[in-house]
Amino acid sequence: MKISSSQSLAVLFTLLLCSSIFPLDIAYAQRRGSGARRSNFRSGGASPRINTNVNLQNRGNIRSPSQNRSQFQQTRQERQVQRTERTDIRQGDRQGQRTERTDIRQSERTERTDIRQRETTERQRNRQDFVDDNYYGGRWSGGGWYGGGYRVPPGWGWVGFTTGLVVGAAVAQLPPYYSTVYVGSTTYIYSDGIFLQPSGSSYVVVKPPVGAVVTYLPEGCKKIQTNNTLYYNCSDIYYQPFYQNGSTVYKVVRF
Repeated sequence: MKISSSQSLAVLFTLLLCSSIFPLDIAYAQRRGSGARRSNFRSGGASPRINTNVNLQNRGNIRSPSQNRSQFQQTRQERQVQRTERTDIRQGDRQGQRTERTDIRQSERTERTDIRQRETTERQRNRQDFVDDNYYGGRWSGGGWYGGGYRVPPGWGWVGFTTGLVVGAAVAQLPPYYSTVYVGSTTYIYSDGIFLQPSGSSYVVVKPPVGAVVTYLPEGCKKIQTNNTLYYNCSDIYYQPFYQNGSTVYKVVRF
């Protein structure tokens, strides 16, 4: 089959036209792609170089200054509450310990008071028994101060003194009934108007100590009213009565 010259020219023209249009299509496509990218960038789209997921996660972990301040204040308040609770617990423990110590001391004082009352009752009972055994014809035959010592009560014959207890004399045994009295830090033994002072293993006869407070008086004392003040004269030992712990006691004021 033979191709005419006119057909050859038509084919050649078609090939030239296609070769000229194809590069234009490529360039147009390139320009269109870059324009779309520019349009996406201008419209606020994320940069293709940034991972969108990572960016959103990181953005969520970042706190504003106001959030940091709020969290700090909350933490500080929690610490303050914890400190307050610890302080309350410590104060409660201390208060409980103080209350317990106070109760113990009160119990000990009550017990000592009860013991003293029982001892006082027992001494008074013993004294009354002694008085009953040594009271003759309505007259008390007990001891009394005579200036340089005391007359010996009948029940004291075992101490070895028949006429008197001279000041400074020592006896080896305590009298049949007695009580312990104090003047300052000095200890005395008192029995029926007679005063002794412990000295080693014996007891020394002493003068009536001014200021000594006793719970009872010897028999045979006389009341004296001077300047509206009541005294008791017991063989020239003067006692002044007054109330102490709900009971009448007697203080040596002179002799």
